[in-house]
Amino acid sequence: MAPRARKKTTKPDHPPQLLSFSFASLQKSISEKPRTKRLSSTSRLLMATTSSLALPLFAGGGGSDRLSQEIFSILESNFLFGAPPPEGPAGYYSSVGRVRVLSIDGGADGGALAAAALVRLERRLKELSGNPDARVADYFDLAAGSGAGGFLAAALFACRMPAEAARDVVARNRKVFSGRRGRGGGLFWRPESVFKKVFGDLTVRDAAKPLLIPCYDMATAAPFVFSRADAVEADAFDFPLWQVCAAACGVGPAEVASLDGRTRLRAAAATGGGGAVSNPAAVAVTHVLHNKREFPFAAGAGDLVVLSLGGNNAAAGPRASSSSLLRIAGACQADMVDQAVSMAFGECRATNYIRIQGNGIVAGAAAATAEAAMTERSVESVLFRGKKVMAQTNGERLDGVAEQLVREHHRRMESKAPVVLIKPSATPRTSSSSASTLITVSTNASSESP
Repeated sequence: MAPRARKKTTKPDHPPQLLSFSFASLQKSISEKPRTKRLSSTSRLLMATTSSLALPLFAGGGGSDRLSQEIFSILESNFLFGAPPPEGPAGYYSSVGRVRVLSIDGGADGGALAAAALVRLERRLKELSGNPDARVADYFDLAAGSGAGGFLAAALFACRMPAEAARDVVARNRKVFSGRRGRGGGLFWRPESVFKKVFGDLTVRDAAKPLLIPCYDMATAAPFVFSRADAVEADAFDFPLWQVCAAACGVGPAEVASLDGRTRLRAAAATGGGGAVSNPAAVAVTHVLHNKREFPFAAGAGDLVVLSLGGNNAAAGPRASSSSLLRIAGACQADMVDQAVSMAFGECRATNYIRIQGNGIVAGAAAATAEAAMTERSVESVLFRGKKVMAQTNGERLDGVAEQLVREHHRRMESKAPVVLIKPSATPRTSSSSASTLITVSTNASSESP
């Protein structure tokens, strides 16, 4: 097939529009819309996490050449060279408040840097709010975590665990959270016992707010996301949290079963399974933009504030092993998602998308390296150009995030319109009809949690 002539495209002044990189939606847009039209404004996030897994689906297809040509034409015109700004005035609720998203990577450091960042953030939140009992979970509307980040997100949002306590658990069980079994555990030592002790009988449904933990299902060779939004609807999507976190870290049982036993997964760690979803930021943003029941007023990047916590991925060393190559692949995938999401946020990424990660320069113990990373100058991803060193340190940027979160809390207290609606857990568990009821969260009637 001869290549199509391409029009000369000039780069616009406005930031690129968020684009949903879902091959199903792209195929639908190709078949239903003329080529001269762009994608609708509802498909607006580049899902880099699924590109490497979805490409083989089109191999060998009769129209694969044309489909691939159309896909890259859409990407070129809507993402690489920008897209026109949304038509019409800004939404009424865009000034009411923003959805606060916490994304935590797994990372080769076993979540040490993310845990240190959460401790600093929680301390600052207590200082600014004047509430000594303030928790990180009180100031976010959704948490997503992969690997050790999945444990941190679940511990904060389901157990309401203080950040310092979560950091201590991660520090005491570094081999468990880094996915390295090692030889020092003893003959009868089982790493999943760490998660059983923390979560007990809690399930995904018991999370106080929306929770996302991506994993890799080897049975279907595709990522699977454990979601509270699905868990409150049916027991078939509700799983024990200790099994979910153990599987996410790559130390749990090979099979994870739902409460009713109807859903079974051959789960593998998202970070260890070829780097499937090592950075859950794109998963979290996509969930918010497409979950209109819980986030009805989130229409674009301007309605979100995302704090993404990465890891401190040091060099693999002179001799490469299979595990080190997997960690490198996961780190590369995390950087790719970071660059795509950062570019998609456009001009508002300075305030609406904050990425905290280490540079891998400081050597030493994991805890010491994580603390040192707070004093390092922060870096910002630039699409196709690597990373740019910023003037602020990681710690200073976290302090700025804390100020944003406290301001957002005060603004919600004064607003009459809700920003987030969260589905309550059904009681008893066998009932799913009550799960359709929505409750208002973080309005002027709430004084305990923002």
